[in-house]
Amino acid sequence: MITLGIDGGGTKTRCVAVNEEGEILATTTVGSTNINAIAHGTVRERLAEAVVTVLSQASAEPEEVVAIGVGMSGVGRPTDVQLVRGWMAEMLPRAYAYVDNDAVAALASGTGGDLYGVVIISGTGMIVFGVDAQGRRRRAGGWGAILGDPGGGFSIGAAILQSITAATDGCGPPTALRDRVLAHLGLHEVQELIAWTYGQSGWAHVAGLAHLAEACAAESDEVAFRILAWAADNLAQRAEAVIRGLGLEQAAFPLVLAGGNLTRGELLRRLLTMRLEEVAPHAEIVTPYLDAAVGAALLALKMAWKERE
Repeated sequence: MITLGIDGGGTKTRCVAVNEEGEILATTTVGSTNINAIAHGTVRERLAEAVVTVLSQASAEPEEVVAIGVGMSGVGRPTDVQLVRGWMAEMLPRAYAYVDNDAVAALASGTGGDLYGVVIISGTGMIVFGVDAQGRRRRAGGWGAILGDPGGGFSIGAAILQSITAATDGCGPPTALRDRVLAHLGLHEVQELIAWTYGQSGWAHVAGLAHLAEACAAESDEVAFRILAWAADNLAQRAEAVIRGLGLEQAAFPLVLAGGNLTRGELLRRLLTMRLEEVAPHAEIVTPYLDAAVGAALLALKMAWKERE
């Protein structure tokens, strides 16, 4: 039995094939599959490429796939789900297809495929997503860079750049972020940031600066520390809205901290954890122990068995 899992983010999409023991047989990565940002035809082609590649690597046929779990950024409406499920039915006619938002895959990566608890994701963007024991859902954030993803990588990167320009203008405090960012980008003058920032499309290049705040904060840079404290506060506010909205304030539930800014950012994670312990004192704060694509695969397999019961 083969199960496939897809974790489709705003920057890249990872697909895995796993066996009945949950062992990864094959894996591949393709481009973004966010259906709100990428043409549907391109999204379908990338998903097909991912499926064909992992099946080839695993020496498996489409008919051997019993289930596929797809967690994709941008999938938020029933029509989106039906669209992607239709594509999966064409590619894998015998497989049960579970399609949902990529936040669901991230939650499953910290719960072993169970759809219960709350996940906070801080990657290029951010989102908080929760499911209670009755299956009720609630989310906060995930609006995108312009409408508001405070606490995500883009917002942190933008705050870093703005702190540098404010210091250069003389209306903000000096910060070690200036030299750190210029060295990281191979630039010599602050003015060169204009071409670097506006000469590239998308948000990922700005989000890629977020980790520099951690480095400067570790060296006691007050500006960097304040940026991370602001990010933690905004993530905590949205987590609190989801937790209270689901009535989980006094419940014991898994609270998953996912995304590169939280799994690799020690200070941001610590600041956020202190706030979360006040909001949900009985929650178990965990780091994903599975790849999100594997979490999606296990979730699909559990859902498939549940439907057959």
